[in-house]
Amino acid sequence: MYIIGKNTEEVHLRLDFLDGLSRTVEERINLGWIPIKLPVIDDMPYRIFETMEEYRRWAERILPHYLGYYWKNDRESQQVSSDL
Repeated sequence: MYIIGKNTEEVHLRLDFLDGLSRTVEERINLGWIPIKLPVIDDMPYRIFETMEEYRRWAERILPHYLGYYWKNDRESQQVSSDL
């Protein structure tokens, strides 16, 4: 449904809501999915580690901190150093 002319914010939100209701769940999922590339993680289709400790050492050494793969103690030490 379209309305020609300037709409109030309430009318605009109502039209957006009705538009969303007219879509199937599959269409909503496809429209809401935003593919992003994660550096290092997406470089290979899979990795095999013998132990969880081996994975943790790899993640700590290779993955960027902004992805959230770091030890809690490492995070606390970063916060302490940033507070100084």
